[in-house]
Amino acid sequence: MKPGYLLIVAFLAVLSIYACTKGSTAKKPQLTLESITKTVPENDSMTALFKFENSGGTLGNGNFVSIRMRLNQNPPANQLSVDTLYTPIPDFGGASKGEFKLVLGYIDYLGEGQGSGINDTMVFKFFALTPDSLSSDTITSPQIIIENP
Repeated sequence: MKPGYLLIVAFLAVLSIYACTKGSTAKKPQLTLESITKTVPENDSMTALFKFENSGGTLGNGNFVSIRMRLNQNPPANQLSVDTLYTPIPDFGGASKGEFKLVLGYIDYLGEGQGSGINDTMVFKFFALTPDSLSSDTITSPQIIIENP
């Protein structure tokens, strides 16, 4: 192939990629962590407040993902431990911005080391997926201390 033909093919490839990205109206959702409980006493819960914005659509009917990362403990040997939670996002009436609260209970989820006398230290990663599988950026929480008497 002559060098001139290769240049034309390369130019057309770049032009078609630019046209495809330029014509896309989908924008990835924005998710921000407004507040989170940093120390969870026994039998209490961790509460996180999030704000979302998705000008290209809605997060409604998408999924919210929470990933627990243990920093000083391994999952208990006698329990089936799930570190990734997928939660359906309600429709919110089609709203493209708003806020929601995530509550994770000590009894149901956080207190797996209860009775060990060793506090658990965790970090959470959060992101949201639209129904069209567009993902927000991943948010990493500060360290969360779970008190285990």
